[in-house]
Amino acid sequence: MATKSIEMRETQKGTRYRGQVRITLLGKTVKSCAKTFDSFEKAKVWVDNTAQLADRYGVDGLKKAKKAPKPRVKDAVHTVLNTEPTASNLGKSKKANLKMLLSFPIAQVPLEDLSERHLYEHCKLRAEGSKSPKPQTIAHDIANLCTALKDANTFYGMRSDTSIFINARSSLQRHNIIARSEARNRRPQQFELNNITSALEYALVNEGSGLPLLDIVEFAIETSLRRGEISKIRVCDVDWEKETLTVRDRKHPNSRLRHTDTIPLSKKALTIIAKQGIHEPNYRIFPYKPDAISDAWRKIRTKLNIEDLRFHDLRAEAACRLFEGGLDIVEVSKITGHRNLDILNNHYMRLKIDPVR
Repeated sequence: MATKSIEMRETQKGTRYRGQVRITLLGKTVKSCAKTFDSFEKAKVWVDNTAQLADRYGVDGLKKAKKAPKPRVKDAVHTVLNTEPTASNLGKSKKANLKMLLSFPIAQVPLEDLSERHLYEHCKLRAEGSKSPKPQTIAHDIANLCTALKDANTFYGMRSDTSIFINARSSLQRHNIIARSEARNRRPQQFELNNITSALEYALVNEGSGLPLLDIVEFAIETSLRRGEISKIRVCDVDWEKETLTVRDRKHPNSRLRHTDTIPLSKKALTIIAKQGIHEPNYRIFPYKPDAISDAWRKIRTKLNIEDLRFHDLRAEAACRLFEGGLDIVEVSKITGHRNLDILNNHYMRLKIDPVR
C-alpha cells in the first residue's frame, strides 16, 4: 500500500505544500513521486489520486501519475453523465445543464486547480452572454456542477476540492451574481381561463381532434397533478366506486425514491376521464408525452398573448382552490403529494391575503 504525506514549506513566494507518494518494500522506498502546490486542499487532492493509482498499479501507477494529463472538470462531468450509478439518476434539466457546461471554459480547468476564482469567471461569462440569464439561472450552473463533482469523487474517485463552492457561493450571492429562485405567486385569472377555454373549444370544432388540451388543463386544475403524472395514469388506476385515483411514481423530496398516493376525484374529474372513451385497463387515459402537453400549452398561451403563465402554475392553482375550499394544508398535501409542507406552503399556497382592518 502506498504511503502519502504533505509537507508545508515557507518559500520566497509564500507558503507551499509538497505532496509526496511513496511505494515501500521491506522498509525501503522503491519509488516516489512528489509535487508542490499553493494550497493544502490541492495537495491533498493530488496525493489521494496518486496514492490510488499506486495502490492499483504499483510502480507503474506512479509513472502514470507523472505522465498522465491532469483530469479536467469536463472529464468528471462526462463520467457522471455517462456512467452508472449517476447517469440514470440525473433529472432532465440537470443533465441538460451539465451538457451545456461542457462547452464553457470552466470545463477545461484541471480538477486539482479548480478554485473560487474559476467559479466567478464562469458566472461572469454567463451573465455577459447573449442570452443574459438571470442570477437565479446562473446559480443552477454552480449547484449542478458542485453536485456532479461530489458524485465524481464519491463514485469514481475523481477528486476535487468541493469546499470552494461553499466559499464562493456566499460571495457570489452577496454581490447578486447568483441568487436564490424568486418566490412565484402567479395564478391564472378567471378571464384567462375563459379565453383559453373558448379558444380550445373553437379549435376542437374547427380543427378536429388531437391532443385534448382543454380536458388536460381542466383535469390538472381539478387534481393538482403534474403533467408527467397526468400522462402516466391508466384506466386501472381509477376506482369508480370509491371515486379515487391511484397516482404512481410521484416525486420524493429527499431522494430519487418515488411514492404512490391515492387521491379523491371530483365529479368533474371523473367526467373528464370518462370523456376520453378508453376502456382497456392498462391503457393510459392521456397517452401523450409531457413535452407535447407543454408545447400545446405554450402555443395557446402565445396565441392569446397570456404572459408568464406556466402549465405548472395550474398545479398551484389547484392547491390554492383546495385550501380555499376548506381543506387544511395537511389535507391538501395528501392530494398534491407534497411530503414537505414548507415547499407546499412557500411555493404553492399563492393566496391573496386581505388587508387587516
